[in-house]
Amino acid sequence: MEPLFALDIGTRTVVGLLMEKNGEGYEILASARTEHRQRAMYDGQVHDVEEVAQAVRIVKAELEQKSGYALTRVAVAAAGRALKTEVASALRQETLPVRWEKEPVLALEMEAVEHALRQISATADEASLSYHCVGYSVIERWLEGQEIASLIGQRGRDAKVSVIATFLPRVVIDGLVAVLGRVGLEMESLTLEPIAAGQAAIPANMRRLNLALVDIGAGTADIALTKNGSFFAYGMVPMAGDEITEGICGHYLLDFQIGEKIKRELAHKTQLSFKDFFGTKITLVQEEILNIISPIVRKLAEQIAGSILDLNRGVPQAVILIGGGSLTPLLPQLLAERIGLPPARVGIQVRERISGVLGEKCLKGPEGITPVGIGISALEEQGLHYYSVTVNDALVPIFELQLATVAEALLAAGIQPRSFLGRPGRALTFELNGEMRVVKGTLGQAAQLTVNGRSARLEEIIKPGDDVSFIPGTDGEDARTRIIDILTFPEGKKISWNGQEEEFLPSVLVDGNKAVPLDEITDGSKLTYQENEDLEDLLQHKGLALGPAQSLTIKVNGQSRTLTPMREIKVNGEIVHENCGLKSGDRIEVIEKPIPVKEAGLQAVPLIFQVNGQEVVYPPQGFDVRWRGREVSWEEAIVDGMDLRVEGFKTMPILSELLPYVTIPDHVPATRLVLTVNGQEAEFTTKLHPGDRVTVSWS
Repeated sequence: MEPLFALDIGTRTVVGLLMEKNGEGYEILASARTEHRQRAMYDGQVHDVEEVAQAVRIVKAELEQKSGYALTRVAVAAAGRALKTEVASALRQETLPVRWEKEPVLALEMEAVEHALRQISATADEASLSYHCVGYSVIERWLEGQEIASLIGQRGRDAKVSVIATFLPRVVIDGLVAVLGRVGLEMESLTLEPIAAGQAAIPANMRRLNLALVDIGAGTADIALTKNGSFFAYGMVPMAGDEITEGICGHYLLDFQIGEKIKRELAHKTQLSFKDFFGTKITLVQEEILNIISPIVRKLAEQIAGSILDLNRGVPQAVILIGGGSLTPLLPQLLAERIGLPPARVGIQVRERISGVLGEKCLKGPEGITPVGIGISALEEQGLHYYSVTVNDALVPIFELQLATVAEALLAAGIQPRSFLGRPGRALTFELNGEMRVVKGTLGQAAQLTVNGRSARLEEIIKPGDDVSFIPGTDGEDARTRIIDILTFPEGKKISWNGQEEEFLPSVLVDGNKAVPLDEITDGSKLTYQENEDLEDLLQHKGLALGPAQSLTIKVNGQSRTLTPMREIKVNGEIVHENCGLKSGDRIEVIEKPIPVKEAGLQAVPLIFQVNGQEVVYPPQGFDVRWRGREVSWEEAIVDGMDLRVEGFKTMPILSELLPYVTIPDHVPATRLVLTVNGQEAEFTTKLHPGDRVTVSWS
């Protein structure tokens, strides 16, 4: 049986192991290690596929030579920073209550996963990435706004689900797959680097303690935290060993490979010699170089400490360092200082101290922890199983956190969940004479699914190599109807209306406007159907009502007044006051008798004067009626809304014209008549105004 091939593709080095599980634990059968010839990876991400593939090819060839096996499958790990989780919901609303069966519920879950993917892609720093969904779980379900344990079999209009979905960037996975494909390897299992490192570095019986594991590589420092028997949080600092190498290169003007060599020798040499870019030989003591890198190491320690304290919400019991970057001088001491731990509580874990791992002895130091962890995760089947299926002739990768379904394969292929099931067409609702009516749309056509040529369902479990064929479902047609489809129109009646022959037909108003039978009804319309059976129907068609004519409201000198014209309705020459049926040949007359101005009871207002302390009324001397600035004749008909001005005096009277309405005191001989207006002596020709005070006396 072929042993497990575990491969750790790091930013600086590539390490491969052949492992198997036995009764005593895990045994390393062979190991191989090489470095990239140039910088081909940054922060755990493949940037130069061919260069990384060359390093993997060297490791694979060495292991095949040592073991005698032809290696075809491999377990690998992705950088810890790659994993993304998101919570999202999806809501589906139907016009009428439906029964929610398994397939529409699954399609709704897939729609929620798609929303989660959109939420990740919508963030500014993730906009350029696309993701693989590696698993999801439903956390809440609602029906008609009420939370419910299961939607399947329930009946209602509105259904909603909320999911928590996990994603890995496609670029990370595609980069790894591309590298492995170049050397003839297929990905068997995928795990995350901090998870793999934790499996090896911290035994299960130690995970009850609150520990921080820090895997310091070349590009990133991955963090994992334990408590109560398990890992509970993961983090990442985008800074690691390369920052220190670049600091040495920048200060001494060195090639990156020479700077990397100096950094590694710092841990065990007190004096170092090297040549700069110009070929000048430089010899320095260890302390001088430490002074140069000290600010960079301090910054790295501060970032790692800050992330640990933030994730853990406090100081852990201890910090365990692994990875080649953990050998950086000063780092353990500075990290203990920044976290607030005794120096003895920050230590480096090495391959040699891992219990239960036997065999290969040349794999040593902290950099051997992660590849061993990758092997353990794969042997214990704790990684993400990776395989491929075909969807509509395109190869689609599947990561199996749970048993993958046809629906998940379609989602991974980029097929929109809304095309899984054809939705019913939208219903049409309208009112007919105040009563609500509904016309249903047609049912949608479900998607056509086959797996390996046989009919399949969305929830069916798929296996490696399955061939899925998918024809999208089609939505039903929205409801459409015409007036003639919902109403019966009887034949018209030939009648005479005020001497004119016409056809008396039923009529329909749509939102107050006249419509014809072939008109389509729009959603939300209000229809009023008027029949052609009797006199009342006919009068409604004409905009009239049975009974007295409609009252008129006018204003006279600013005062409102209501008038009711006379109306006479005759059917076949007979005056009628009640509703009656109509038939062809009937003669209908409606005689409206308008109210002329002279019958409106209009009167001018008299003038009032005070004469010798008594009120005297001076009557109008005829009057004029005016409307909108023109004089109205007595025969003109009153119309609704008139604002009439009634004027009884063209000019104000003079004093002599008032005297006939005044009782003059008896004449006294040898006296004269004295007249005053408002206390001023007046003449017979003095013009008066309403309210004037007049005195008439003899003097």
